[in-house]
Formats: sequence, structure tokens, C-alpha cells
Amino acid sequence: MRQNPRCFRLTATVALGALLWDAVVPLAAVAQPAPPPLPPAQGQPTPGQSDQNQPDPPARVGRIARATGPVSFHNQGDTQWSPASVNYPVSSGNSFWTEPSATAELEVSASRIAMAGGTEFDIAALDANGLQGVAARGETYLRLRDSAPNETWLVQTPRGLVRLGGAGRYDIIVGTTQKPTVVTVLDGSARIEGPDVSLQVSGGQAATITGTDTFQGSVGPALNSPFLTDRLNAERPPPAAVPVPAQVAAMPGGEDLYGVGSWNEAPEYGQVWYPPVSPGWVPYREGHWAYVTPWGWTWIDAAPWGFAPFHYGRWVEIGGRWAWTPGAVVVAGPPVYAPALVTFIGLGAGIALGAALASGSIGWIPLGPREPFRPWYHASPAYVREVNVNHVTNINNVTINNFVNRGAATSVPAAAMTDSRPLRGVTRPISPRELASARPILGQQPVRPTATTAGVTPFVARQMNLAPAAGKRPAPGPAVRPGNAAGASFVRPTTAPAPQATQPNRPVIVTPGARPAGVPPEGAIRPAQPQVIRPTAPTGVNPGVPGYVSTMPVQPTSRPVMPRVITPHPAEPVPPHPAPETGVNPGAPGYVRPAPIQPPSRPAMPQVITPHPAEPAPPFRPEPRPQVVTPRPQPIRPAAPPAPRPAPPPHEKKPGDR
Repeated sequence: MRQNPRCFRLTATVALGALLWDAVVPLAAVAQPAPPPLPPAQGQPTPGQSDQNQPDPPARVGRIARATGPVSFHNQGDTQWSPASVNYPVSSGNSFWTEPSATAELEVSASRIAMAGGTEFDIAALDANGLQGVAARGETYLRLRDSAPNETWLVQTPRGLVRLGGAGRYDIIVGTTQKPTVVTVLDGSARIEGPDVSLQVSGGQAATITGTDTFQGSVGPALNSPFLTDRLNAERPPPAAVPVPAQVAAMPGGEDLYGVGSWNEAPEYGQVWYPPVSPGWVPYREGHWAYVTPWGWTWIDAAPWGFAPFHYGRWVEIGGRWAWTPGAVVVAGPPVYAPALVTFIGLGAGIALGAALASGSIGWIPLGPREPFRPWYHASPAYVREVNVNHVTNINNVTINNFVNRGAATSVPAAAMTDSRPLRGVTRPISPRELASARPILGQQPVRPTATTAGVTPFVARQMNLAPAAGKRPAPGPAVRPGNAAGASFVRPTTAPAPQATQPNRPVIVTPGARPAGVPPEGAIRPAQPQVIRPTAPTGVNPGVPGYVSTMPVQPTSRPVMPRVITPHPAEPVPPHPAPETGVNPGAPGYVRPAPIQPPSRPAMPQVITPHPAEPAPPFRPEPRPQVVTPRPQPIRPAAPPAPRPAPPPHEKKPGDR
């Protein structure tokens, strides 16, 4: 008989609420004295604690599926880029950059986002309702597959907002001030809306949009760029029908499990997946640990297929072979991501003196079927219920782990974890005798990271009061504007209006998980709206481009045109990694980075922007690759003739760190 979902969720909530507050879980089913929990690491709230101002971590994420050549990323709030690695999680507020010789591919459920060389793509919002992205520069190919009926995918470009019409294949060339924005639809449909432009594009067609202060658009036959041609030639066909659980398709990395390993039916667990590994292999031993906000310690597996099996489901040994079970489907919707499905344990001096000392050894045990996951980061009772609901069916056993996989208990020196070393050859098994005296680490991060830990950017290090990392260099990438998903506008502000507002500067904030609200329904033509400029906080990094202005996106609601008031940013030193010449040249006159779309309920407020001293703008440098074009989110149309103002000086860029 099918269990009533509401009754199950209510019972699971009560049981898993007790799970949150249970101080310690014994390492064996036999009861034993519970040691006191370690003090939380500085800056890390205790999981389950009441904090009305701190949201739960994202339930839905993507991943970096492929990376060739130098690929960088940064988080919201960062001022530098950090090196990207395969199987790193992707969530709201992330920005990605490929060097001219590099390519990258992001994966969200079964959909793919491929980036050409010299491309920046930003994730403004990613949740169960879809994705809101910003094509900042370069060329991006999107293949949408198996999206839910209520999902909406939006991509902001400098010359308009692109609404993707469900499953299909799309290519977006951003362009420059001299080159057009081109949106190609191979199959599916897209609608492009912006000032002066409202275009419907069907399969086999391409829209071309030109202009700076005013835009002109047209629709014609599709013409594939060299990058798009390469992508289509290399694209894998949809996976053949294989007997896999339906929920696997909704997991990032789930598609990789179709073509490697083998699926079989297990009487106790249903369909399970056997990985293509050699004898002696153990889960969570070949990879490294990174410190990824907001979760903290996150497992990054070294195998190309190593995402879904380590962030969803459970591991179990069947007949001497390791098998992965995705779990039963109890509630609809994408499964909830976890940074690593393990229980941490402390060994040696580190557990006696405090995990923050990073001494002794740190261990972990892979969770088995029906064993609950206990977050080591802030999480509400509702979050704990959702992350466990597909796996913890025996609600009488949610406060105790039997650790069916205790034979796979693994230990490493704490320094190996904090240094994010590849752990192959570094790990060692934990003997039953050691395991008997080990203590679970619950309700806190198992060890304090350092500034050299993968994922710890200078912004995170400052928040956690970590000592700066000596010799840690930022990864290459264009200038970063903290607090914003990057964007661009091809409006060329040649004059500055007289100051008319006295309100203080307010930073533009991208709210992770925010819905891309304010988009008109299909078939509606959105009237052109002026954008109100909001300067970022003085601590922000201004891209080194003449006339840089931080823009708010076009609001879809109809309202009178508001005068634009502009405020200055101080000049900053040029970073060692200028933006490459391919795609958009950040030094081009009038280059502007846009911000993602904001809901229409918040009225736009005019802001004052003070001009820089006059300096000559550098000439636009043509790209060596004519096929790569690159614009960004909605541009601005001045509502009134502004007073003359000399062009601002070139803005200096800061490299990023992650």
C-alpha cells in the first residue's frame, strides 16, 4: 500500500527534527557514552540553530561537467577568480570564465551549457523553477533536455532578454559594440525582448541585433558559427533507453551513469548502479575536499562520473561489490543536493583539542541505505527532512546510525584535507579498534579550513578571519564586480546629466534562488523601459573600461520613464590578467556590465553617479576570432538629454579568486 505523503512528511519532520538536536551518534548500533560536541568553528552557525536571517543552502545545483584549458569561476561577493575543476557544484551567484584557448561545459539536470573560448556566463538564479543566466561575453551553446513543464530558462544579453522556449538547442553570440548579438535556434523556440526589439525566433532561424544607444533586430536563416559546428559534431546523442530510475535523470551527472558501469536489480534496494572500478576501490577515497560556501566541506570526486553518486543516494556493498542506490521517490521534484553523504569522525589529538586546530586525523564513513544525513552547516528542520526524505524510511531509526559501511571508514591527516590534496594514496582504512574510540563530529564543520583550501576565496577568508595565503595567485579572468552576477550593456553614455538625486549609493544585490520574475507572458511585447543605474558599494571593484556603469535590469512593469542620474567610481590599478581580445573587449568605449533581472515589485530609484576626470578612451581592438561575439544584459536608454561629460578613464580590473 502506498504511504500517504503528507503523513509521511509530518512523521519524518518530527523524527528528523530530533535528528538535528541529537548531540552525538554512536559509531555502532550498541549504545555507548556520547562525547560532548566540539565547539563550532568561528563564523559557522550550528546546524539546526534558529537563524531567521540565514536561508537554507540551495536544494538544486548544477556542476562543472567538462573543462579544457584554463577555466575560472568566482562567487557573489568575490573580487577575484579561482581555478575551476570538474565536478565542482554550480549554484546561484556563480560566474564562469574560459580563457581564449579553453572551453567549459556546465550541467543542470540533463541540460548542458557549453562555453566557447573567451566567454563569461553567470548564474544569477538556479532553483526548482529554472535558471536565470547572464551571457556576459563570448559564445554560449545551451542544450535544454527533459526540463519540467514549470521551468523557465532566461538568458540576459546586452541587447535584450532571451526567453528559451523549453527543450531545444540554442546558441548565443554576445557580440561587441561593433559586432551584432546573434541568437540561433536549432530546434525549439526563443523570444527576445529589449529596448526597440521584440523578436520571435523558431527552429532553423537566427535573430541578429545591432546598435548601441538604439537597437535594430531582424530574423533570418540560421548560420552556424565554428564553435557551434564543433559542438554539434561532438554532441552525444540522447542516451539509449536503459532501465534506470527516473530520478537519476534529474540529477547533475546522472546522464554519465547511462553509459558507464552497469545497472542491475537488487531485491532489497531496487535498481542499483555498479561503478567501473577496480577491486579494492572504496567510495570517497579518490578525490579531494574543498570548502564551498554555503555548505562548507564538499567532496570533489576525481572520476568523470563522480558527481551524482557522491551527492545523492547511498552506497552499499552487495556480494563484495560496491553499488550505488539512488533511493526511492517519496516526493516529486529534483532531488536535494548534499555536499558529501558521509558522517565525519575525529581521531587522535585533533578531536581532543578541537577540530579547529587541524591536528590529528579526520575520518569519515559513507552513509548506507536508510541512514540519515546530518548537515554540518546551517540547516532548518525542513531542509533536513527534504535532504533525507527519499532515503530514511524507517523513522524509528533516524536518531541512530548503524553504519553498515563502517568497513569503508577512511582516515587522512587533517592537513591533507585542509590543503585539498588529491587523496589517492593518502587515505588509510580505520581499524575496528580505532573506530571504537573515535568520536562522530556532528553539528559543525569537521575541521577549520585555511586560506589555501580549495574554494576559500579572499572574501571567504576575510569572513572567517583566516590568515592570508602566501603566494596564492588569482586565476585569470575579466574584472569582477563583487555582489553582482556580471553583465554588460552596449549603451554608450557620452554625457552625464546634472545630479538630481541625493540618496546614498546602494549596492546591486543578486539574491540567490530568486525567481526571474517580471517577464511578460509568451506573445506579449514588452515596452522599452529605461534602466536606473545603481552604483555598487565603494568597496566594489570597477571593471577597467571607459564609461563603466553598474546597471539594474529592465523592469517589465509599465511605468513612466525616469531620468537617469549617474555617480562616479574611483579609478583602480590594472590587474595582471586583462580581459582577452576575443569576444567583448572590456576596454571598448561604452562597455557596461549588467545585473540580472529583478522582480517588478521593487520600484527603481534614481541614483547619482559622479563622473571621473576626463581621460581618452582606448580604441576598440578587433577580435582575432570573428565568429565569437559577446553582449550582456539590458542596456539603458537615457530619458532626457544629459549634460556633456568627458569620457571616464579606463577602469582597472582585479583578478579573481575562488
